[in-house]
Amino acid sequence: MSRLKSSGKSYLSSLHKSGAASQLNYILGKIDLDLSTAIIFFDTYLDVLSQRKITELGRILAGCDVIAWDALNKDHPALFIIEPPIVFCDRGFGASIIREGAWFPGNIRNPVPLLQIPYSRLSSKHELISIIHEAGHEVMTRLDLVRILPAVLKAELTAVGAPRNIAELFGVWSSEIGPDFWTFCSSGIAQTSSIREILALPPQNVFQLSWLDPHPPPHLRVLLSIEWCRQLWGRGEWDDWEKEWDMFYPLGSASKGVQKILQTGRNYLPIVSRILFNTRFKVLSGRRLPDLFDMSVLAPFKMKKIAESIESGKLDLTQISPCVQLSIFRMIRDKQEKFSEGFIDKIMTDWLIRLGESRWRHTPRRHKPSQGISEIRLRQYSK
Repeated sequence: MSRLKSSGKSYLSSLHKSGAASQLNYILGKIDLDLSTAIIFFDTYLDVLSQRKITELGRILAGCDVIAWDALNKDHPALFIIEPPIVFCDRGFGASIIREGAWFPGNIRNPVPLLQIPYSRLSSKHELISIIHEAGHEVMTRLDLVRILPAVLKAELTAVGAPRNIAELFGVWSSEIGPDFWTFCSSGIAQTSSIREILALPPQNVFQLSWLDPHPPPHLRVLLSIEWCRQLWGRGEWDDWEKEWDMFYPLGSASKGVQKILQTGRNYLPIVSRILFNTRFKVLSGRRLPDLFDMSVLAPFKMKKIAESIESGKLDLTQISPCVQLSIFRMIRDKQEKFSEGFIDKIMTDWLIRLGESRWRHTPRRHKPSQGISEIRLRQYSK
């Protein structure tokens, strides 16, 4: 309006002159284009926030907000100042994020993290762990690890004699490996279980390799997550998962050039894992990434005991954070064959709604461990 009024003052009095008329016409056209660009920002938020007016969807997404906030709410000054995130649904196969501070067209900064999940995640709620991965992208940027991690991986791999192309590839892939590892530290074995299910794709996708794609080939991405389980907890069911993965996707099915790179990359997965677990970062005041989490609660035997409590008719989730609660639901879905998918979906829907109703108890301005729902009684649900 200011530009319109200013232009009017300059040219309206002399519209009888062709030059003035043309100039005003050009200015009006430019204002129209700029307005259309700026409205992209408002369109985005209209799409995001209008979903909250759909009664059950809005209440479920409010619970997803709590999971996203729990994934971000760690003890580091750079994470204290993040605005509470908003989760919304959109079409497509994968999740994504518009980070806080990212630029919209029209020179407008995004004011809060926007995490997009596919609608399909709401019918497979045990796969909502992808919310944590997208929050991990925000974390990697805030902690400057999006710049530091590729350099660390390349330097450490080169130091142990890894071929240059392998060191370079892991540097490229670090922008997705970092959020994957953040998700693993948040949810443990559930991350591994989820990623092997989500990435169970046709072979041409599983073996896809590109120097321009920041995503590791799914073949290596799943195996890397399995290696994290092995390094943290030793032998376990993930060893069987690895055998099954190799049975479904034998490396011999890939083209020879890709085969060689994937096999060499696989040989270095234990080293990549040790780098992620053990590197102390200056930006973390000398701490390791796992030091930001209570990894002890993720021990599979502890989570299994909690998951099995559902058989008593009451799922005890006392003093457990929302991300860990989500991983327990994942374990129930994987282990408790006596409960149908529909029954678990009912429980998780109610859990998310209750999480959403409790979200104002969270303190977004300073670090405070998030607490989820304390218990779920099964009597109100029909198997």
